[in-house]
Amino acid sequence: MDCHGTYLTGLARPLDADGDGFISHAEYDATNGRNGLFGFVVDPASRTEPSVFGEDFALDPATVGTARLDGDEVLVARDDVLRTEDFVFYADLHFTPGPRWRVTNKLYVEAYEHLSEVAYGFAEFADSRVVEDQLIVTFSEARSWGRVTLVASPSVRRTDFEHANDFNNEHFDRRDLTGPSTARDRRLLATQIDRDYTNYSEGSYTSLGMAVLADLDWDSGLNAVLGVRQERIDLRSRQPAGRTLSAAGIRAKDTEDAFSWTASLSYRARGAFMPYVTLSEQTTVIVGQGAEILPANVAGRQAVASSELVEVGVKGAFQDGRLFVQAAYFEQERTDFSAQAIATNQASRSEGYELELRWQATERLSVIAAYTHLEVVNLNTLENGGRFSFLGAGDLPDTDPTTFYGGTVGGFVTLASNPDAVRAGVPKDLAAVTALYEWSRFSVFASVADVASVYSGFSQRVKLPAYTLVNAGVQTGGRRWSLTVSGKNLTDERYFRANFPNLFGGVVVLPELPRHFQASVSWNF
Repeated sequence: MDCHGTYLTGLARPLDADGDGFISHAEYDATNGRNGLFGFVVDPASRTEPSVFGEDFALDPATVGTARLDGDEVLVARDDVLRTEDFVFYADLHFTPGPRWRVTNKLYVEAYEHLSEVAYGFAEFADSRVVEDQLIVTFSEARSWGRVTLVASPSVRRTDFEHANDFNNEHFDRRDLTGPSTARDRRLLATQIDRDYTNYSEGSYTSLGMAVLADLDWDSGLNAVLGVRQERIDLRSRQPAGRTLSAAGIRAKDTEDAFSWTASLSYRARGAFMPYVTLSEQTTVIVGQGAEILPANVAGRQAVASSELVEVGVKGAFQDGRLFVQAAYFEQERTDFSAQAIATNQASRSEGYELELRWQATERLSVIAAYTHLEVVNLNTLENGGRFSFLGAGDLPDTDPTTFYGGTVGGFVTLASNPDAVRAGVPKDLAAVTALYEWSRFSVFASVADVASVYSGFSQRVKLPAYTLVNAGVQTGGRRWSLTVSGKNLTDERYFRANFPNLFGGVVVLPELPRHFQASVSWNF
């Protein structure tokens, strides 16, 4: 589809050899001289001649044309499944043994089941559970110079997971969106036959941790916070034999020690301003969308990584606390850039600043304004001189897209296309203003957000336009209930967002909803 909404139509060649209405992995792999329908191009930006991928990649020339799509003509098929069940339980127990002591125990339990089946060639399931218990012991005492608060907190967290996905032979473009999904694009999914997965992992990881924090607050206005946390993480993961396309059985286990710390210093200066600086390093377990860790990541000691944060800013409260302002500059960097989950937790370096204003103009009117400037760099991409990405028509301008829309083309996109390895899909500038007016049992709210243009993919071939989004609504209710009616995108702005920009940014963008309205009722008990 081009920027004016013109869509290229055409039917992919039929591949359903056994006539069951689906294309299996074996049927896909038998095409193109048994090389399958995945093409690869190195440094597509340097190509000046058409790329040739084979006859099986091409759309049927007799069916190629153009059309204008309606908003309901999308890649979703009648057979698609998206089902999620989530159970959450938490309980906080508080005990005060003395005037200077406070003890809290926090218990958190969650069980999560998820199934996703997409007809054109993607499937995933997850069955994961987590139990965490944290004991927090707090001691606080006033001294002649101010107040000291000490916190000690042991914790244990156990996560069990079973997760699998199926994305081999995932072909977006075989489906002609002017018609329904058919046997020309509908793939036999691993979740339908419980085999032929791309990845399958099951296992657990347990974290035993101990954290200590000291908060020193001087009467002079100086405040210092120092905290440390030591963890021991036991990781176990396996891929059962016979469940994936490789059929290999893999087991891995490892134990890692992780150390995190934070230090913050602030000063409540005269005139209501409070400058501050925060330094920290945090260690985290790198998991996928189903809380899973692949055996290869455990074996390669790439399941745990740390990040560093530096933040410098100033806060201020004025007009007897009715006006609050804050300005901050921050840098955050993943120190171990070899560890990442490509869809959920990518190694990156972020740098930016943000401004915020909160104003209680009257007893009934409050206003919040914010501005953020953010730049994100992909560390893995910068280190490797480029990255793998799927390629769209914009990435291969000298190649007729009808010659490869029956398959999928990927490539190694070098830094020549994006010298600074800037992460796609993240707008550099965002400004927003929100206002709330309350009276009696009613409140009216409105917001305006202005978002800068941004490239949808790493290759920077497709640029999403800037947009301004206007929302508004009204709320009413009583002591135990509330009714909210809101209007979204009231100016009917046409705007888009990126979809997994480092992988699919040059192939797919997601149109957002036009003007629409929502109503919700809540009851508190």
